Amino acid sequence: MPDTNNLGLLEAVMSRQRAIRTFTADDVDDSLIERVLRAATGAPSARNVQPWRFIVIRDRETKQQLGAIFDELGARLYGQGAPDRTPWEEVPVLIAVCSEYAFGEGEAATAALGASIYPAVQNLLLAAQAAGLGAVLTTRWKSREPQLRPLLGLPETMAVHAIIPLGWPDRRYGKNRRQPVGAVTYRERFGEPW
Repeated sequence: MPDTNNLGLLEAVMSRQRAIRTFTADDVDDSLIERVLRAATGAPSARNVQPWRFIVIRDRETKQQLGAIFDELGARLYGQGAPDRTPWEEVPVLIAVCSEYAFGEGEAATAALGASIYPAVQNLLLAAQAAGLGAVLTTRWKSREPQLRPLLGLPETMAVHAIIPLGWPDRRYGKNRRQPVGAVTYRERFGEPW
């Protein structure tokens, strides 16, 4: 029988995971980034294809250009209501999560790709949280992906799925606030209480 006692540690990390958008200027060592990426590559992958590719971005000019796209779209979406954040050129590291088009085209291929990429992103976010780092998953820039390609040196055979600002949080954050399981879970059919 499996040991379910280990769930407590996992739940503790998950209950603290939250979107961190403001960071200190302190550097994040490559060895720590590699550990976080190793956790990401341990994720399940459709047909074990492992299509994920990661670009670690430290160059200030590249981060500034990516941030300008992000900010422009944020101004359109939120106006003055956009969340406060560290400007991307000042974030220690951005990680672009990319993939090869490993499953062909069409709806089923898109679903298989997402089933591979987003578990890797979640592993990355959890590993960052466990290491004391802050991170946030961003996709706002997706409508402008063609502008990102040259900045990232991506060939047409690849897609960008997420850009994750990563660094040391500017302050200590508490647990996340989530609805109780009973408020979002049903038994057998929607509307039947858990």
